[in-house]
Amino acid sequence: MALPAATQSLDAASWLRQNGLRATRGRLAIVRLLDTTSVPLTLAEIHEKMRGAGCDFATVFRFIAILEEKNLVERVAWIDGTTRHEIRSRDGHHHHHYLICRTCHKVEPIEECVVEHFEDQIAKKRGYAGISHSLQLSGVCPDCQKPGAKTPKKRS
Repeated sequence: MALPAATQSLDAASWLRQNGLRATRGRLAIVRLLDTTSVPLTLAEIHEKMRGAGCDFATVFRFIAILEEKNLVERVAWIDGTTRHEIRSRDGHHHHHYLICRTCHKVEPIEECVVEHFEDQIAKKRGYAGISHSLQLSGVCPDCQKPGAKTPKKRS
């Protein structure tokens, strides 16, 4: 089931029930986190942010797997080799793009999509359906280019 319009916050309890899932305290917290986060998160990042909600790592892992199985969450292979997760677009169509600073690791979502037309051509030419893509560009952000900018420690 597609999410409601992007301008409003997701009613996590209703969304879970509409998709055949129980609305436990931990699940509600995870869905709200994913709904309000503008960039994909690793399982470890989700777990770290959910500790206050009483979610252990196994709970986070199992619930994200359920959401992926139901096509409600998308797994994203990140440019740094990590696997991240994000809630599917509210219109049900997934292809998010990001610009990532190689120095400070700041992530900026990119709204434009230059690949969509190419994706449609490939689908028609090769007979595929349900094609999706993700795009990540990396560079050095303006703040990190300034003389004397400190190089932060790499995040793990």
